[in-house]
Amino acid sequence: MADIPYPETGISQETRAAMYPETYSDKMGKVLNKLVEEMFAPVLPIDWLNNHNILLDELELMYEAHMTIGGQQNRFNASVLRAAINVISAL
Repeated sequence: MADIPYPETGISQETRAAMYPETYSDKMGKVLNKLVEEMFAPVLPIDWLNNHNILLDELELMYEAHMTIGGQQNRFNASVLRAAINVISAL
C-alpha cells in the first residue's frame, strides 16, 4: 500500500459557511419568533350568516323527497326534518 493520504470528501468550512450562513441559534430564534407571532396574532371573528335560508332550502328539499317516496321510515324522516325546519326557523 502506498502512503498517499486519503482526500477528505466533505465540504470545507468556507463552503459550509457560504451555503449555510445561519447558525443553530439563528434558526431557533426564527422558529421562536414565528411561534410567538402565531400565538398572539389577533383572532378574526367568525363571519356568521344573518339568516339560515340556504340551510332551510336544503332541508325543505330533503323533506319533500322523503314525503314523496312513501313508507313509514321515510315519513318518520320527513317529520324529523320538519321539526328541524321549525326549530331553525324559530331562531
